[in-house]
Amino acid sequence: MKLNADELNSARQHLLKKVVDYFIVKKGVEALFIQGSIASGTTDEFSDIDFRVVVQPELYEQFLDERFSAPKYWGEWLYNEWPAGVRWVCVSHFYPFNKIDVLYYYPENLQPSPWYLQPVQVIYDPKKLIHQVIEASSGLEFTLDVDEVNRLISKGLAQAEEVYRRVMRGELFYAQSLLNNFRGSMMQIDDYFLKNPSSMSPSAHFEQRGSQILIEVLKHSYPSLDQTSILNALNALLNRYQYQVMNLHDMLRLNRDAKTDLHWINTLINLSGGSFKF
Repeated sequence: MKLNADELNSARQHLLKKVVDYFIVKKGVEALFIQGSIASGTTDEFSDIDFRVVVQPELYEQFLDERFSAPKYWGEWLYNEWPAGVRWVCVSHFYPFNKIDVLYYYPENLQPSPWYLQPVQVIYDPKKLIHQVIEASSGLEFTLDVDEVNRLISKGLAQAEEVYRRVMRGELFYAQSLLNNFRGSMMQIDDYFLKNPSSMSPSAHFEQRGSQILIEVLKHSYPSLDQTSILNALNALLNRYQYQVMNLHDMLRLNRDAKTDLHWINTLINLSGGSFKF
């Protein structure tokens, strides 16, 4: 079985029209807009729809209550998924192979942010809420949050340490999943350096936006399921992570000791096989 590109693109356009038609007449909708590849004009046949709905506060709970049933009116619906503990997001899947992420916002959620400097396609905005937040976001840059950087360094150290621990205990499946988490932390740090807005899914589109040197390191970090291969991958990542952490300490006044961080990274490098350079 092969999926037809024209069929997928046509189905996505039809799905988007049905979603817009559904929301634009619904009482309580303040604004509708799209982000992602549709807004930027970079779609391919596998692109999903990043759809945003701004709802009047008094009807917001009603929209959340209907978030799982509403997609059944939009086409050949298959199933919904949603992040644990997050009520304002619903991801819905449709035949033949289409997906839409719908996020529900209060008007006060629309705060100036570098995110609104990314492409936005405004569908419905009678009160100019979206236009105002885009205008207010003009000139903003993504800035590093010191607390988040502190947390992320600790998170990366713990992930790398746990990869080594699980490998040595023979828990190779678990080590592989932890290695993937470590890659995600490194991608987030790379985004910080490049002043890219942080993402809930740091690996998404990383090939298009990441630094070339980290992309090259990542390419060599997907090992087979054996102890030596996983340790070699960890070692390659740690050598680049060491550089990242040194730079973060140089850039920011972090509430942590640089010597301790770098000593522990160097310890993990030695445990996993020594110096590894690209």
